[in-house]
Amino acid sequence: MELASSAYYNPVDTDKAFSVFKRVRMMPMYSFPCLKEFNLALKEHENRFFLHMDLDAFYAQVEQRDNPNYRGKPVGVVSLPDTNTKGIVMTSSYEARALGIDIAMSTYFAKLYCPELILVPCYGQKYESILFHILSMAKKFVPDEAIEQYSIDECFIDLSHYKNFKEAEKVAREIKKQIWKKENLTCSMGLSFNKTYAKMATKLNKPDGFSVVRQQDRGKIFYSKPIDVIWGIGRRIQRRMNSYGIFTIRQLAEANLQTLKKEFGINGIVYYKMARGEETVEIFRKERAEKSFMHQHSLTYPIYKKFECEEEIARRVEYIGRKLRAKNLIAKRLLLVLRFTNLEYDVAEYRLPQYTNNDRKLYESALHLYKDMQQPNKDLQMQMFGIMVTELEVDVKEENLDLFVKELPMPYHSLDRIKNKYGENIIRIGVGKF
Repeated sequence: MELASSAYYNPVDTDKAFSVFKRVRMMPMYSFPCLKEFNLALKEHENRFFLHMDLDAFYAQVEQRDNPNYRGKPVGVVSLPDTNTKGIVMTSSYEARALGIDIAMSTYFAKLYCPELILVPCYGQKYESILFHILSMAKKFVPDEAIEQYSIDECFIDLSHYKNFKEAEKVAREIKKQIWKKENLTCSMGLSFNKTYAKMATKLNKPDGFSVVRQQDRGKIFYSKPIDVIWGIGRRIQRRMNSYGIFTIRQLAEANLQTLKKEFGINGIVYYKMARGEETVEIFRKERAEKSFMHQHSLTYPIYKKFECEEEIARRVEYIGRKLRAKNLIAKRLLLVLRFTNLEYDVAEYRLPQYTNNDRKLYESALHLYKDMQQPNKDLQMQMFGIMVTELEVDVKEENLDLFVKELPMPYHSLDRIKNKYGENIIRIGVGKF
């Protein structure tokens, strides 16, 4: 799993608690309204098929795909373009991992540890667009509500409307085949009767693996493994369980439930159920409609020249516009956020004449705001640009045209498809041509 880039926005509201009888988002720590609602006699899933998909070393694999010179070599994707002195390794290729390069290692020590390591700056928009394309492909096999995007490189797919494991496996392998065919990327997949075991199954055969775990196979496959392979059991929890003589999944599955409850509270019951394969969490779907989108980007090297600032604003607008169109939304209100090198902020807001997701109109509105805001100079330069849109509505493809302004229609949806396939920078509209 990669560290998320600054461009990636996770829309899941992790602060909300859900009833265990409805939906519970799988996180390291569960949130329940009260202990009484948790039925200790809850039985495991029956005739359910959950697929977990994990793109192998996602960021690094994309960079190796796009640059033939990186293939077969140790590659680390880092958080900042100044790769030799700043930032951390967000993810690394399997060649780099074999040499000891790990996630969250500073780029300075990574380069000392592995001088031949190739450091590449992170490009979050490109990775997000690739995942969006992959999820769009998956929706050809299952309905949208059967897919849960867990992170920028992981998702769960509920294949339970298929008759049996054999049919579910056939569909899962076809999705895997399409990802390789359309994106030239490998992924590892785990198919099982619940989400926890599906995620654990994914790790059995990485990279580019596919594993199936049925109810009758759980003891043979998982029970001998250490407890830290269970979703949510980190080093601290593992040490506490080890002190009670619990080292393997079998020992956790056969542990005294009251002891686990006393030591770990509700989470002890959750870990117990997960170990036994009795976890019954469903695909998580966000109930609330989108209320706003925001995209901000901090520059490695501050700028102050007029054209450079306008170009950065245009880049942020392009991303927001594409995001709106991907969600079939239009916006009425736009906010421009600036941060200077002295860490001071300047924020301005503009109410658009009509709802839109048109890049040109969003850019003109943002530029109108920018001209009246504090301007940067050589001594006080610009460090960050952010665009936020609110008052979102569904795009019904109806727009009032201005009869007194001649506008050149732009094929934004076609441009979006090109960017989704080849990356954000493959094609752009010149700032002066907006």
